[in-house]
Amino acid sequence: MTSASPVGPLSPYPSFEDVIAQSAEFGAVFETGTSVQGRPLVGIDVGGDGPLVTVTAGLHGIEYIGVQVALAVLRRGAIPGVRLVVFPVLNPDGYARTLADKGQGRVRDMRKNANGVDLNRNFPLPWNARPSRLPFSGGSDPDSATFRGSAPLAEPESQALANWMSEHRPHASINCHSFMGSLIAARVWQRDDWRGYTTLCRSFRDGQAGKARYLRLATPLFDVFTGELEDWQHHALQCWSVCVESFTLGESLRQHMRAPTPFWRFNPREPAAIAERDAVGVRAALLTASKLPRPTRRAPALLTRDVW
Repeated sequence: MTSASPVGPLSPYPSFEDVIAQSAEFGAVFETGTSVQGRPLVGIDVGGDGPLVTVTAGLHGIEYIGVQVALAVLRRGAIPGVRLVVFPVLNPDGYARTLADKGQGRVRDMRKNANGVDLNRNFPLPWNARPSRLPFSGGSDPDSATFRGSAPLAEPESQALANWMSEHRPHASINCHSFMGSLIAARVWQRDDWRGYTTLCRSFRDGQAGKARYLRLATPLFDVFTGELEDWQHHALQCWSVCVESFTLGESLRQHMRAPTPFWRFNPREPAAIAERDAVGVRAALLTASKLPRPTRRAPALLTRDVW
């Protein structure tokens, strides 16, 4: 039986320790390293036969609903035809800080790791690209919500995940975030890659059974590289990778036209139904991806910037 979540300021969401305890009920636990503040970086190997697929969550500390989606994926067990590994909380220090702040801190502080870095801007840039100067694209200002850090993979959390994924090379990955109810695939412009992501996003929406129908946000012309996990996974690892932004803007506004704290703008008061709905979509997309050939490796994809 799954452990009950404790009553607390962000109830029904559990503490980091309870997330790990709940996750451990569904597979073999392993550690890839520790966070800035020494918390374990944990993966759950559910097992199975077939291509390796992964689910990541909690890269941004405030986005608790993404963690709940990952837990819901785990509760449903193995996915026939693939080997499933889930990383339920990639930024445990940010997750713990959000709980300690009772969700009332600044979004930029709760979002980042203990070094003040947005971990989803800290992955190497493919194609020898330079960081974009557009808003939310990875800032050089430490006070920015999207501060990318001193160098790619300079943070222990991003480095540990990159080391593990470089060694094991997953075939596909779904990265769970919040909010806006959208699907953000890796930046691509080749026709076969674009069609592959169209297929994956359609599979995710079909899995949702018409209950939300998240839109794909992508453009081959105006998208930019920002140091996000899905871009690095696709171009460096030949891994199909999609960011799922759970909890739609409409659902957030219906919950609170004006949220009492930043936390409740990003996370539903009653996460169970949304987590289950999106978990079905995640599993459907991963199974579909496992049947596609890996994205084509192109010569520039071998190059990633190790400096900004």
